[in-house]
Amino acid sequence: MCGIYGHFSRNISDSNLVKLMGASLVHRGPDGQSIHQEPHLTFGATRLAIIDLSAPPGVLFNENRTVAVAFNGEIYNHQALRAELEAKGHCFATRTDTEVLVHAYEEWNIGLLERLRGMFAFALWDGAQLLLARDRLGEKPLYYAEWDGDFYFASELKALLRSPKAQRCLNLQALMCYLTLGYAPPPLTPFEDIHKLGAGEYLLVTAQGLRKARYWQAKVDQAERRALPYPEAVRSVRKALEEAVANCLISDVPVGIFLSGGVDSSAIVALAARQLGARLHTFTVGYDFPEGSQNDLKFNVDVRYAQLIAQRYGTQHHVIRIPQDERLAQRLPYLVYSIDEPNVQPPMVQVAHVAALARQNGVPVMLSGEAADELFFGYEYYRLDHRLAQYLKVPALLRHHVLDRLLKRLPQRFSALQNLAKRAQLTDPVARYLTWTQLMAPERYSSLLRDQSAAQVQQQALYAMISQWLMAPRSDHFAERIAYADLNLNMAENLNMRLDKMSMAVSVEVRSPFQDYRLAELALSLPFSYKLSTQRTKIVLRDAVRDLLPEAILKRPKWGFFPPAAKWLRGALRPLLERFVSPSAVAKVGLFKPEAVQEIVEAHHTSQRYELWAIWGLLVFHIWHAIYVSGELTLESPLPAAQLLF
Repeated sequence: MCGIYGHFSRNISDSNLVKLMGASLVHRGPDGQSIHQEPHLTFGATRLAIIDLSAPPGVLFNENRTVAVAFNGEIYNHQALRAELEAKGHCFATRTDTEVLVHAYEEWNIGLLERLRGMFAFALWDGAQLLLARDRLGEKPLYYAEWDGDFYFASELKALLRSPKAQRCLNLQALMCYLTLGYAPPPLTPFEDIHKLGAGEYLLVTAQGLRKARYWQAKVDQAERRALPYPEAVRSVRKALEEAVANCLISDVPVGIFLSGGVDSSAIVALAARQLGARLHTFTVGYDFPEGSQNDLKFNVDVRYAQLIAQRYGTQHHVIRIPQDERLAQRLPYLVYSIDEPNVQPPMVQVAHVAALARQNGVPVMLSGEAADELFFGYEYYRLDHRLAQYLKVPALLRHHVLDRLLKRLPQRFSALQNLAKRAQLTDPVARYLTWTQLMAPERYSSLLRDQSAAQVQQQALYAMISQWLMAPRSDHFAERIAYADLNLNMAENLNMRLDKMSMAVSVEVRSPFQDYRLAELALSLPFSYKLSTQRTKIVLRDAVRDLLPEAILKRPKWGFFPPAAKWLRGALRPLLERFVSPSAVAKVGLFKPEAVQEIVEAHHTSQRYELWAIWGLLVFHIWHAIYVSGELTLESPLPAAQLLF
């Protein structure tokens, strides 16, 4: 089951509204749905059939129908839990992982959450209380709202907007987070009266009210590091990854893998191929540039590296090349509709296209490499920050009066060192974090936003939120603090949401082996030096899969999953800019200064400045606003998979 929704009322629940909510989530579960209605609760689920294809869709029950569940996701250890529960006398009517939840709740109540290994968001009802929960690393979304004492929930925000009680008042704090980071962390959503559950959290709903709590939290404590010798750490990572991949392959339908040709996805292919062999499908996305052209050589790197792995392991390999013409402008509003919240993610275009390719080839389950970089320190800015930390160990007097001055005089080719010297002057940890991760500097708000006083207040709230995550790890390494914040913020609320919303828009389920919580806990427990040095990233992970991958893959420079979006804004997407980010359109929405927005657009178009993130963020926001707030753009459903393929 892949889409859940419902209404809890102290009076009488609204079954007609719940049916409308379910209709807006059909793309998440095209294989059927059902609704369960009681006086105070009506809830339901759509189904994308993956395990036990003959099982009934929608809400499932225990033996005497006293416990009911609507479930989204996969429980990878459901067979072990089933055996344990059957030994305790529980009787099962299906082979689904969904049914395990109701019996596990009977046996362990809320304690069932600690026993689940998988990705999930579910709503479980026992006649007195409603339990909602989200998986540990946030692979699956869950939104909720409370209006006039009634409680509503759904897998996607658009389902909640079916209620006439939804006010659609913009949340300025969420907007500030969006402009700076590209997403809004929980409980924030774009609307003041709608919230989302955080990763590793659960929510109890009763007639007396709501109670939210956390059942799992990623932990970093260098005082409690596992004293594993490095060779043993390599073996442990390999074993944990093998187990995680094997769990993610559990399916009664064909399984494929997003293959970028990087270390993470290539390792997953190598391990999966051992189990599936020639039945394994791999999918890669490229761009429709002339072969051998400068753009082809720059942007189709993934296509070439992925081919190496596909050939080595004999997979059924598929490649889709995204067009560089007006079709992009036609499709982008549908993708913005599908992603539900404003999200500064140009790669959502690739995810949607490659997921559509999988769906059209009869592969409704995909594996992806998300979280490997956050857990094993793969991003280049982690390495650069570690170099910065080494520079900061130089006595301040020597740095300020000798090294900084010397670096300023060096030629342009030493710009990386000069940038490190500039960052060394930052004393605020949040400012240091943002120099690596921000899409737009908060200092730009005053020139861009009409309400400058509100911008200042929200900037303070943003800093407080980020500081909370940066200070949580007990580590002397600031790069480790950055990675921890990325795992809990960017991974859960940005990358996972991009992956979930874009794939589910075309009815494809994506699983991420690196987000297996036991693998994550192992990675978080390893010494910093096992993962990162000033010269190398993902050290222990690379060594753990070294025998599986060609040297060319292991030594491949880091290349983000990123499209030629700057070119799109100057070409294929320009009609959208002229429609949604024109001075008149911006003035009508009323949040930004039209002249400031126009200056940014012109600076980018004339190549005076690289303003991709600012323009993409403004464009996506204004398209989203036209769909979800003003209603000027009406889209009834996500774009069908077939229409993304030509």
